[in-house]
Amino acid sequence: DDGGYDTYNLKLYTSLPFPIAIAVLPKLAHSKDCAAIVRNSGQELMLHQPMQAQNLKLNPGAGAILPDMSLSEVYKQVSENIAEIGPIKGLNNHEGSLITCDVMKIGAVLDAVLDNGIFFVDSRTSAQTKAPQAALERDMKILERDVFIDDIISKDEMLAQIYRGLGIANKNGKVIMIGHVDKSAKILPQLLNDMYPYLKQKGYKIVFPSQIQK
Repeated sequence: DDGGYDTYNLKLYTSLPFPIAIAVLPKLAHSKDCAAIVRNSGQELMLHQPMQAQNLKLNPGAGAILPDMSLSEVYKQVSENIAEIGPIKGLNNHEGSLITCDVMKIGAVLDAVLDNGIFFVDSRTSAQTKAPQAALERDMKILERDVFIDDIISKDEMLAQIYRGLGIANKNGKVIMIGHVDKSAKILPQLLNDMYPYLKQKGYKIVFPSQIQK
């Protein structure tokens, strides 16, 4: 998550020796550059769609879905961001605990997702998210985040979250884990690179979100 600020840190992730999806924010100085780097690397590109959080003091950034928007404005904004960053394979929400809890507004986001033939990952920034309900109403499948790896920027804490994710995968057959490009660039890429041979040896398979059985 949160690609678009810096190309150097982004390349630490695109060069990892396994499939990874990188979600790029729209309308930043390096958004288009970062999107091109992800696409050209063969990794999976997503739009990281800004949405208003329940904490109204948090500014979700440019190109965001805001509570005072009409449904047509929501659809138009998402479509515009997809066109800017695209072609993309999928989309997930940046912040957005207020918008994802509004079944109509998150539904308008999903309409744009459907019309563009991409997938949606609910980052689950709120336990009260209405994205699953809106998806059900549209007879569409969505994916959901299970673990945030780097809420705490510490190697030990990140390792603990990854192991928690592996426990979920052992139980459910799959897991979606989210980290952040710049926030943990000094630790996470190397940690993932070091862990990969062991995960492979243990029989875990890392795939793009688009390849996950919904």
